[in-house]
Amino acid sequence: MNSLNSGDILFSFVSIFGLLFYIVPIIFIIWFAISTTKQLKRQSTLLEEINEKLKR
Repeated sequence: MNSLNSGDILFSFVSIFGLLFYIVPIIFIIWFAISTTKQLKRQSTLLEEINEKLKR
């Protein structure tokens, strides 16, 4: 006979989905911060190049 009943399996899935609701936003925030930082670095180097060309 199966030692796990449907309530235990359902509780396991709910626990996993609850954990994902905490992990996914944290991963998204980290990804957003990294991509925004990279974009701002590219933008600042481009603006520095434009500034150097205008000074000439």
